[in-house]
Amino acid sequence: MSSPFPKPGESVKVTLMNGDVIEGAIEWIDGNGAWVKGAGAQKSRWVPLESLLPAPAPVETRKERQPAPEE
Repeated sequence: MSSPFPKPGESVKVTLMNGDVIEGAIEWIDGNGAWVKGAGAQKSRWVPLESLLPAPAPVETRKERQPAPEE
C-alpha cells in the first residue's frame, strides 16, 4: 500500500488552517511534517502532515427514516 503523502521532490499546494496557501516542492519529510520549498517569492515553510492529506469526501446527508406503512 502506498503512502497518502507526497514524496520529496513532488510539487504540492497546501492550504494551512490560518488560510495561507503554500505552493512548492517537498524537500524532506519527518515524523510530524514536511519542509515545503516555496515557489517564486514564497518563503519555505514546515507544514504539518495533516495538511498534506487529500481533503475528505463530503459526508452524505442521511435520509430520515420513514415509518413503515400501516396496513
